[in-house]
Amino acid sequence: MNRAHGIVLALGVAIVSGNASAIEKPGFELLEKDGRFELRRYDPIPVASAPMDGMAARNGSFRQLFRYISGANEVESKIAMTAPVIMEDGPTDQPDGAEGAMSFMLPAAVAAAGAPQPAADEVTLRTLPGGKVAVLRFKGWTSEEQRVQASAELRAWVETKGWTAEGEPIFAFYDPPWKPELLRRNEVWLRVR
Repeated sequence: MNRAHGIVLALGVAIVSGNASAIEKPGFELLEKDGRFELRRYDPIPVASAPMDGMAARNGSFRQLFRYISGANEVESKIAMTAPVIMEDGPTDQPDGAEGAMSFMLPAAVAAAGAPQPAADEVTLRTLPGGKVAVLRFKGWTSEEQRVQASAELRAWVETKGWTAEGEPIFAFYDPPWKPELLRRNEVWLRVR
């Protein structure tokens, strides 16, 4: 790669990174930091969710949610994209019994005003419960092996702290798929008490 291409690539990464940081994210209180691990306290997070039959079936769920925020709702209103995209790979409260769900956090102003009802039956509005969440940032968002490894590391840390894990891990992906892997923010969350 010549110098000019390197400068263009660096500029593109900076622009994408800058835009991503402007996206609304759920606030939290940092309770503890231990190397790569964190314990956070979240308020309940209002989301729009679509069923997802496993992590490999995420593209269809993403399209359904993107249509919802693009105006496929009762008032044909556009809703700002937020971060992270939240993926639950396991039993959820989805009405069709899907094995998981993908969710987009609703912007605070939209949630406070009352989010518009989705036009598609597959998209539902719900609230992820608040509380204490153990968190680990990891690389390799598309790799099942890396998600399993990150989950195992987080569970081991939770055990060393003497906390009790509640439910299955939740994956939080903050960046668009075209962002270089080494700059991505991927997290696994585990509710604890």
